[in-house]
Amino acid sequence: MPIVFDNRFARKFPEITTRQPIKPDGEVNLRWLNSSLWAELTNGETPPAELSQWLGGLEHWPGSDPVAQKYAGHQFGHFNPYLGDGRGLLLGQAVVGDKITDIHIKGAGPTPYSRGADGRAVLRSSIRELLASEALHALTIPTTRALALISTQGKIQRERVEPGAMLARTATTHVRFGHFEHCFHRGLEDTMHNLWQDTIEVTWPHLADADIEEQFSQVVKSTAEMIAAWQAYGFIHGVMNTDNMSLVGETFDFGPYAFLDDYQPEKIFNHTDAGGRYGLLQQPGVGLWNLQRLAQAVSPLIESDKLRAALDTYEPELRKAYLNRITERLGMSSVPAKERMQLVGGWLSLLEVNQADYQLAFRDLIDSLEAKEPKGLLARSGDSWWQEYNNVVNGKSDIDVMKQVNPWVIVRTHHAQRVIDAAEAGDDSLLHDYVQALMNPFSERLRESPWAKPPTAEEQVSELSCSS
Repeated sequence: MPIVFDNRFARKFPEITTRQPIKPDGEVNLRWLNSSLWAELTNGETPPAELSQWLGGLEHWPGSDPVAQKYAGHQFGHFNPYLGDGRGLLLGQAVVGDKITDIHIKGAGPTPYSRGADGRAVLRSSIRELLASEALHALTIPTTRALALISTQGKIQRERVEPGAMLARTATTHVRFGHFEHCFHRGLEDTMHNLWQDTIEVTWPHLADADIEEQFSQVVKSTAEMIAAWQAYGFIHGVMNTDNMSLVGETFDFGPYAFLDDYQPEKIFNHTDAGGRYGLLQQPGVGLWNLQRLAQAVSPLIESDKLRAALDTYEPELRKAYLNRITERLGMSSVPAKERMQLVGGWLSLLEVNQADYQLAFRDLIDSLEAKEPKGLLARSGDSWWQEYNNVVNGKSDIDVMKQVNPWVIVRTHHAQRVIDAAEAGDDSLLHDYVQALMNPFSERLRESPWAKPPTAEEQVSELSCSS
């Protein structure tokens, strides 16, 4: 078979799953396939002709056992006990050697846990998730991956009537904080313990026999490192509810996300986030708040003082991970930590005052270092920071590393919308071209690419929809 399934989750946790086939929504069309990821999952086998039929539920994918998962979560700070995978199904676990990978179908139709949701996904949101997941992966930020995109004949009512789609995505695990909140509030302590241990064994087998507090500390560390990477690259998730937080620190459940264009760190893109809970500057604090909710949920398993000790490591881990990421971007590995933080603060202030493009400003710094004189933003208004940087770094910037971590191409909302508009009209050429660029974002050949261009004033987007 092209993919070998184990389906261990369905077997082990029947009390928090319901078997549910993919519900077809008319004829389907395979719009995009992640060829390299498919090759990893199948040891290089050719995709079968039936793949789109399998993904669309028109035929059963041999070996798979689709299930809807049950979980709860805090949404915008308020607990909702009635959540579940209303827009998707866990198709099964793919086995490659000794590695297990979850495969999930977003947009697979209504499930027993949908609670009024129609269970369908639209082409717009599916493309946006595809773009973001592959961009984050190329930036080495932990994330779910996009495997395949199909369109359906469905016409789905959101803010407007939109074409339907299904997105197959992979993850180390789709277990989220909300699974443990569900178990806690339903008194399912045995399920909680078994789910926790099973997830650890699959994800971090070296911790399988460790004390549970050490395992929890790893969850804290992984979450901190993920969010630190978001901060370093100006990625705003947009809806960091606990049901959207992976236990293993992978970015998933993309909604109204954005990468910053102009450096406006207080900007809120999610049009439903009236209180500004999920902006860039709030993400580190929300990450800790979510971990505290997870700690409450698993409190029957771990002593409270050990939970507090693990949570106390969050801020140091986040600071360390952020400093490592931003240090690479600014080429300051030879600079002592205290001076690095001072230069980082000055850099961000320079970007904010000038409303500079957050991604291309780093490339201005590389150009300046190579020319040995200020270029771009630094030539226009950054002379004092440029002088301070040179005094501290003293000619020891690692330009080669900087070129490997500072992208020319990032997901920009105006480019994503161009791709979506073309795809809705039946043209996938822009989608394929943009994804290829996002998968190779550091290539010098992209310097003059249209995909590297920031938006004009008319192309700036102020709000994004949370609907999928």
